[in-house]
Amino acid sequence: MAELFIGLMSGTSVDSIDSALVNFDNDTVELLEWSSSSIEKTLKERIFNEVNNDKISKVEIEKLDLELGKVFGNAANKLLQKAEVDSSDVVAIGSHGQTIKHAPNAPSPFSLQIGSPKEIVGITNIKTVADFRTADIVAGGQGAPLTPLFHSFILKKNKVSEGLVINIGGICNLTYFNDSTESIIAYDCGPGNCLIDSWSRSNNRGDFDAGGAWASSGKVVTNLLKEMLKDDFFDKHPPKSTGTDYFNLKWINKKISEFGEVSSEDIQATLTELSAQVIFKELKDLKAEKKPIYLCGGGIHNLFLVKRLEELIENRIYTTSEIGIDADFLEACCFAWLAKERLNNTKFDLSKITGSKEKILLGEIWEVT
Repeated sequence: MAELFIGLMSGTSVDSIDSALVNFDNDTVELLEWSSSSIEKTLKERIFNEVNNDKISKVEIEKLDLELGKVFGNAANKLLQKAEVDSSDVVAIGSHGQTIKHAPNAPSPFSLQIGSPKEIVGITNIKTVADFRTADIVAGGQGAPLTPLFHSFILKKNKVSEGLVINIGGICNLTYFNDSTESIIAYDCGPGNCLIDSWSRSNNRGDFDAGGAWASSGKVVTNLLKEMLKDDFFDKHPPKSTGTDYFNLKWINKKISEFGEVSSEDIQATLTELSAQVIFKELKDLKAEKKPIYLCGGGIHNLFLVKRLEELIENRIYTTSEIGIDADFLEACCFAWLAKERLNNTKFDLSKITGSKEKILLGEIWEVT
C-alpha cells in the first residue's frame, strides 16, 4: 500500500514553489508527481523587501506568512489534481517555507521561515509538518543544512559507497558520504545562485542568468575575485551555514565599490566564477577531487557554471536524476521525507553537520482540526 507524502520547497530565488508527491512504501523513494507553482510578482517583491531589510516589519511578516501559506496550500492542491490523488490518501505534507532570515550566529540565534502551516492544513485538509530548523538551533546547531540527511539516505539506498551530493541552490551546500566509515561531512559552502541572481535582477536581466549566457559574455576580474574569496565565511571550518541575508546585493556592492569601472557582464562572470571556485576549494580541502559528484538544484541549469566546474575538477559529474531523484525536485522530496521521519519520531544526530549538541526531532506538527 502506498505511503504518500508531499514536500513543498521555496528557495532563495523566490521564483516558485516546488511540490513533490513521494511514495515511501516499503522504504522505497518514488517520486510520483511534481510541479512548480510560480509566485506572483508583487508578493515576490514584498518577500525580497523583508529579506533585504536589516530590520523586518513584524506586521508585514505576519501578513506574508498567511498569504504565502495560502500559496503553499494551493500548490499542494495543484499537485494532487495533477496526480489525480485525493488528499485523504496523503499521510502528511512537509513544508520548508520561505526563508526570510537565517541568523544562527546572532546573539539570539534564529532562522525564520514563513508560509503558515495552519493555512496549508486548512486549504489541503492534510496534516502538515513545518518549522524544521528551530529545534536544531535550540540544540546549539546552525539550523542548516538539513538536506544532507536525505542526500546520504539516497546515496546509501542506491549503493553509492562514496561520493558527494552538491546542491547548487541560492546557497550551495555539499554532502560527502563514505559508506565504509558511515561518515557524513556536510555544510554550506557559500553562494550558489544567489549572487548571480541578485546581480541579474539589479541589472534588469531577469530573475536569473539563463544558461549563464550573460556571464559567458563577460570576463573574470581576477583581483575582484580574489577580494571576494577573502570573505571570512570561506575560511570558517564546518559546521557552518549561511543565507541570502548575508550573501546578497549589498555584499556585491561592497566588494565592487573599490574597483572603479567594471562592466556589469564582467561582474556577472566574476560572480559565476566565485561559485565555481568555492566548490573547487571545498573539494580540495576534503581531498575529494576524484570522488563522483551528483549535482542538484537550480544551478544545474546554469550551463556556464557547470562547464567551469568540469574544467576545474577531475571528478565525474552527474545529477541526482541518475540515482533516482529528479535534480530539480530533490529538496522538495527531502522535506516530504523529513515529514515522514518526524511522524516516525526519528531523532537525528546532526552534530557533524550543523553542530547541534544532542539528537533532535526535526519539525513541528500541525494536525487537521
